[in-house]
Amino acid sequence: MKQFLTVRQIKNNKNCVKLHLKEPNEASLDPQELPSIFGIIEQELEEFDKNKAFEALFSTFSPLKKSLLKFNLMIPKQDAMQYLIQWQRYRKYWWSCISSTPSLFSTNEFRHENDSAKVDIVAQLPSGQHPVENLCYKADAKERTNQITCTMCLEDALFILLLDGLHSSGEEDSLRLHRKIAPFKISFAVDSESETANRAFLCRLATLLYHKLELKKISAWLPDFSLPLDLQIKENLKRGVVYTGILDDETLKFGIFKLMNSSTKLTEQVHVADFCKNASLIFNNKI
Repeated sequence: MKQFLTVRQIKNNKNCVKLHLKEPNEASLDPQELPSIFGIIEQELEEFDKNKAFEALFSTFSPLKKSLLKFNLMIPKQDAMQYLIQWQRYRKYWWSCISSTPSLFSTNEFRHENDSAKVDIVAQLPSGQHPVENLCYKADAKERTNQITCTMCLEDALFILLLDGLHSSGEEDSLRLHRKIAPFKISFAVDSESETANRAFLCRLATLLYHKLELKKISAWLPDFSLPLDLQIKENLKRGVVYTGILDDETLKFGIFKLMNSSTKLTEQVHVADFCKNASLIFNNKI
C-alpha cells in the first residue's frame, strides 16, 4: 500500500481534507499543479457526551444517528476498475488488522449498474452478514477523472468490533479487543497474602507504573486492589485490557512480575526497570 502514501495536504477545513496520493516513481509535483490522483476525506460526525444516549435498533445493530466517514479517490478513467479491485483488498486487509478475529471480514460480489460498480466489506457474525464499509465507483463521461468512494459508519464499526470482541473471547464477562483499539492497553493486579504493609507497597508500586505509562501516552487502568486476585483480573478482562501486570511478594524481592496476555492467558516475566520501555515498543508501533 506504499503507493498510496499521503505526501501533501492540499486543503484543510473542519469537515474536509484534500490529500495528494503518491504513485510509484512519481516525480515531484509543481505546488500549483493539481495531482492526477488525489483523495478527499469528508466527515459528518454526531456529537455524544455523558448526557446524550446512544440509541440503536437492537435487531439490526443499526444506530439511529450515524457519523459518516467518506474517502473520495479521484483517479484516471482508464485505471478506475483496477483501482477499485485493488482498493477493496486494501480496505478488507485494514479491517482484518484491527479485529481480534482476522477472518471475520470478507467482501461480497461486485454489483454493476450502468456506469457504476459497488462492493461491500462485510463482517461474518453468528447473526449473519453485516456491512461495515461500502466502496463505489462511478464513471462520468464529462470528467477526465473518475471517483471511487469509500463510506463507513463509525457507530456501526463500533458495534461490530464490540460484538466481535465479546464473541471471540469465548468467556462470559470478557471483552477481547485488538491491542490497537483497546481503550486500556495495560492494567495491574496485586497478589499478596502477606502482611498489610507488603500489599500496600505493591499497590503504590502499581500506581507508580500506571502513571509512568500515562506519561508515555499508553492508556492504562487500575482495578480495585482490595478485591481478590481473580476478581481484579476479571475486572480488567471486562474492559478489554490487553495485558495485566501481576505484582506479588516476589516483585518486592527481585523486581520481577508476571505480565499476562489477556487473549492467551500466557504470562512472561518482566523486570520493573524495563517494563515501561518494553511497553512503548509494543504499543507505539503502527498497524
